[in-house]
Amino acid sequence: MIVDRDRWQLSVHAKGVEREPVVIIDHFLADPTALIDEAAALSFTPMAEYYPGVRAPAAPTTRTAVVESLLPIFHEFFDVRDSVQVQALVYSLVTTAPAELTPIQRLPHYDGIEPSRLALVLYLCGDPSGQADPRGGTGFYRHRSTGYETVTTERFAAFSEALQRDVTHHGLPDPRYIVGDTPIYERIFGSPAVFNRALIYRGRNLHSADIPPQAQLDPHPRRGRLTLNGFLNGR
Repeated sequence: MIVDRDRWQLSVHAKGVEREPVVIIDHFLADPTALIDEAAALSFTPMAEYYPGVRAPAAPTTRTAVVESLLPIFHEFFDVRDSVQVQALVYSLVTTAPAELTPIQRLPHYDGIEPSRLALVLYLCGDPSGQADPRGGTGFYRHRSTGYETVTTERFAAFSEALQRDVTHHGLPDPRYIVGDTPIYERIFGSPAVFNRALIYRGRNLHSADIPPQAQLDPHPRRGRLTLNGFLNGR
């Protein structure tokens, strides 16, 4: 068994003004090295236009074990009444140097505007003793000019127009990963990358990886900033 719920240390954070939940589960996997071994045997390639690195699909057995273990979390905290549809469960490695980031990669993003869209991040990097990985965790943001912490169907047009005005006024961000406050965004919550820690949240939250300028972005799964990322739709 790669997941053992009896070992979990779970906390729920209602972040920001909108009080959107972020569920954090420490000691998520009973044997995290099994997934690292799985990732190390895979071929990583660019899979998403906006992701600053490379990815590889997880095995179907891994997908089943991880998603099924989280169904009670989806039900209790995210109003999932039936089941979830897995769009993707992939291993990810951030590899793009700050100087090579496209403008969209320098800003917080959202994974989808539907309330049923869910996201999972599981950190498989760092020190197993529990010390935070220096390559950074995940930050959540508020868009200053609109006050939005999430982008919904109703907000999409207003958010897009306001962001364009902000970029016109402030200019494009410098070529670096966003870590903390900027003239356009305010950081409202975050979690460090702790080995074997999972984060679950709605995809509509504005968020970004917290990659500091000095981070060593190794492309090898055993040495790099390896995460398991899930993109799901609740029913």
